[in-house]
Amino acid sequence: MSDHATLLTKRTTCRYCGGGELWRFLSLGDQPPSNSFLRPEAVASEVRYPLDVYLCRQCYLVQLLDVVSAQAIFDEYLYLSSASKALVQHYGRLAQTLSARFGLTGGDVVVDIGCNDGALLQGYTVPQLVRVGVEPSQVAALAEQAGLHVVKKFFGPATAREITAAHGTARVVTATNVFAHVDSIGEFVDGLLILLAGNGVFVIESPYLIDLVEQALFDTIYHEHLCYLSLTPMVPFLARHGLEIFDVERVPFGASGPAIRVFVQPRGACHPIIRSVRRMLAQEEHWGVGNQSRYEAFGASVAGIRQQLLAILEELRRTGARIGGYGASAKGNTLLNYLGMNTDVIAYVAETNVKKQGFLTPGSHIPIISEEQFLERMPPYALLLSWNYLDFFLAHSEYIRRGGRFVVPLPTPCLLPADQCETGTEGRVGAGEQAGK
Repeated sequence: MSDHATLLTKRTTCRYCGGGELWRFLSLGDQPPSNSFLRPEAVASEVRYPLDVYLCRQCYLVQLLDVVSAQAIFDEYLYLSSASKALVQHYGRLAQTLSARFGLTGGDVVVDIGCNDGALLQGYTVPQLVRVGVEPSQVAALAEQAGLHVVKKFFGPATAREITAAHGTARVVTATNVFAHVDSIGEFVDGLLILLAGNGVFVIESPYLIDLVEQALFDTIYHEHLCYLSLTPMVPFLARHGLEIFDVERVPFGASGPAIRVFVQPRGACHPIIRSVRRMLAQEEHWGVGNQSRYEAFGASVAGIRQQLLAILEELRRTGARIGGYGASAKGNTLLNYLGMNTDVIAYVAETNVKKQGFLTPGSHIPIISEEQFLERMPPYALLLSWNYLDFFLAHSEYIRRGGRFVVPLPTPCLLPADQCETGTEGRVGAGEQAGK
């Protein structure tokens, strides 16, 4: 059996409801895993997988059916939460909010599933709080170096029992940009029932489907992100596993862009179900979360953006201008591969995460260099692969101060700075140093 076959499985049923009526509404082609940055000698062995998006016609979950194995994604996982100051600040605010809202005190256990290098757990400041991370990739070592308890496994019932045996049940469990990554999601939530105390809560933060579709943020689609979350399919799915959503809110910023924050508890626990849940369910129904025309229009928007970006880049090339890339993010790799980019168009990509420097971008094979090297070469234009940090870069980037200009891909392709360009940046969080996921 080939490596491609062993690393890829194809679902035939919805991972939430088990239904078989699955409609493909978008294909971004065959792409390598977006966080699988590679060394030049590994180019010949690189493997691509279908990146197709489906709607379940029964429960309305939007999802990928082609599942790339965790081995292919996490063997050399180079994403670091702490590399972005904005994300660290965001997680710090989240930890403080959870501490205050749920009255955390010394001795309480908090767990972060998919803790990466421990950025969120380090945001808690309650003395003697027991902070436990779950992280299967090699970056778990960084969380351990920060003094955190780390379980180096994927989460499920066995992992939950291991944590409770060592530390007791948890008051707060978080999963930021993780819940949508899990294929065997039923096992995952069964583990939550073991881990949560009677008054424990589970907090999900993940990109929101409505933002994805309305703003055509297709670059947040990649193999690591198996599901694109809305409340409509989540409520019955969690109920079947003994859990209920008691609050939800939209937040303008997350690791991959605009997000929702969902608060979950064991069914019938102490928190009343807040009006926000019914309100969002009603809004999603009115918006048309199960309406195929919504997704057909999204697909047309994605194709239109591709054409606009290619036209901008081709015009710059026609004038002989050098073009770089800015921010070696995972979502940037979806964009580069969907556009069919290579070094003929984008010469190199600037990145502040030293662990990525010296690697090539997956699929497009563009060299990743330091920001200092980028400034020495000073291409007049740079495709902004980390567009969610646009406002910060326009205000603080040395590249912009020296006269560089961004090709901004989303939500509306344009060149910046440029007075004539409508940026549409209101509502974005402009902070941080790199793209995040």
